[in-house]
Parts: sequence; structure tokens; C-alpha cells
Amino acid sequence: MIIRFLLRHTLPRRIAGFALFALCVLLAALLLPVATLVSRRAGRFAAFARSYLAVEATGLWQLARLRRAGPEAHYELLHRSLGRLYRTACRHFDLQIAPPSPAPLLPRGPMILAARHAGPGDSFLLVYGLLAVSGHHPRVVLSRLLTMDPFIDILLRRTPNCFVGLEPDQRRRVPDRIATIAGTLGPDDALVIFPEGCKFTTARRSRLIERLRARRAKLLPTARKLEHVLPPHSSGLFAAIDAAPAGTQVAFLAHTGLDWIESVRDAWVAVPLTTPVEATWWTVPVEAIPAEEAQREQWLREQWLRMDAWIERNAPAPEDADAGSLSTNRQQAITASGDSTA
Repeated sequence: MIIRFLLRHTLPRRIAGFALFALCVLLAALLLPVATLVSRRAGRFAAFARSYLAVEATGLWQLARLRRAGPEAHYELLHRSLGRLYRTACRHFDLQIAPPSPAPLLPRGPMILAARHAGPGDSFLLVYGLLAVSGHHPRVVLSRLLTMDPFIDILLRRTPNCFVGLEPDQRRRVPDRIATIAGTLGPDDALVIFPEGCKFTTARRSRLIERLRARRAKLLPTARKLEHVLPPHSSGLFAAIDAAPAGTQVAFLAHTGLDWIESVRDAWVAVPLTTPVEATWWTVPVEAIPAEEAQREQWLREQWLRMDAWIERNAPAPEDADAGSLSTNRQQAITASGDSTA
């Protein structure tokens, strides 16, 4: 498979990535002016696409100048790039972030941040929040597929991050790589991990429940209780916890507002956004986490159930017919999965 080959080999991947970027610039020059004439909604997406390509081009040029610079300069470039995209999304998509009230204290010192993974751009917003609000330098566990973007590929390989490949042997080595990154966390660093392993969608949840039911897996009761998140994979998170320096805080982040957007059609319908993104978090010192395997697995399930319950209480109600039909489809998917708690 071509993608797997490119992910394994840096030079062919970079060549393909730059070629794809050049093609996108060419298509943008031809199509984006037309998009602004089609409809106001199309114009919003065209404006964001122009900004994204400009950030990419500027970032690649600056990376060439920063070839011998240290991590601090690269974190600053990441901060500026995400900040520009965030402001563009606010201006053209009407993106709003509603801070929790009262806001939980942001932890100081080294941190492991375990977040839910749902909705478009949630990881970018999270990383930008760490840089802009808490001042932490993010070390992210992310899919190697993102290295097909040359800016992400080059920038994030110059700072400590963990790319998760597609091959089983690559995935088996991920906990050890996470432990290496977590073991060197400094007072201004945060390891960002998404224990679900992939973005939540109602269809993905239904398929997971069907597989667990077919195998009569012990995880089935927990999976059925969780309506808004997928059951967490514990190996990567626990590897980080075991390797983290003393005084590290483990933060759990729940958010809602963009999570109902599960497809390109959903994104088209959603813009302009009518509800803000809401988030909350809580922290646990690594010293307070159970050491015994069964107890810490139960502890992690309790954190995820708490996250799911917060999302249930705070998820915005659909405000238009299209969003209402999406909500109905979600309810039907949950019912079809055999979840009596839905």
C-alpha cells in the first residue's frame, strides 16, 4: 500500500507531501475565488483554506531558517501557527470557546494530559490552549498519518513527540516510546495523549460494541455505559504515568460543542457554529494513582465514566432541523447497538 510505504520512508514521504501541497496551492488559486461566489458558507471555508495554506507556506519557510535552532524556537513557531488558524476559525466559522465557570486550577509543573478525542480540530485546539493559556510545551502522541503534511512532519520531529504507525509491530513499541518521552518531562512540559486511540463517532461506538458482544468481552458493560466516549486504552497512559517524574499531575480533559460533527456533511451544516466549545478538566497526582493493575484499571474506568457524565450534562441541544436529524441518527445508532442505557 502506497500510504504505508510513504509512512515508513522519509524522503519519498517528504517529496509526496510537498507535491501534494503544491497541488493544493494550485487548486486553491483556481477554485477559491469561485467558491466565494457560490455561497456565503462556501466563502467561509474558502477563507479558512487560504489561511491554512498561508500558514503552511510560511511555516515551511521558517522551518528552513530554524534548521539549527533549539526546541523553544519551534514551540514558538507552533504557537504562532496555531494562533493564526484559531483566529481564522473564530472569524469565519464563528468558533467560540466558553471557559468553565468556575475554572479549575491549571496544574503547574510537569503534566500528563489525557483528553477525549472527538470533533474536527480538537487536538489542534488543545495544543494551542496548552501553549497560549498554561504555557506548557506539548509532547503529543499522534497518528503517523499526520506526517503526510510536510509542515507537521518536519516541525513535530524537531521536538519530542510520539507518532503512532499503522503496523502492529510499530504499535507494540508505542508504550516504550511514550515512557521515554514522559520520563524527561520538565516543569514546562505536558504529554498529550488520547487514550481512546481514535476519534469518537456514533458509528465507531456501535461497531465496537458489536465486536465486544461477539467476543463476550469483559469490557462490554463499560463500553455500553459510555455514550459519548470510547473505552480508553490503558497501556500508553500507564506507561507515561509509571515513567513520569515525581510531582507530575495527570489531567483529564472533557469537551463538547464540536463532537456532533462526524463527517464532511456535518461540518458543512455546522458552519457558522451556533454553540460554543465547552471544556472542563480535573487533575490527579501520579503519587495518588493505584499501583496494582486491577485497581488502576478500575480507577481509569471511573475517570472515563466521569468524563462521559460531564459530556451528557453539558452537550448542547440541537438548534436547527439538520442538527436535530443528526441527533436522531445518533440516538438510532446507540439503540441499534443494543445499549439499554441510551
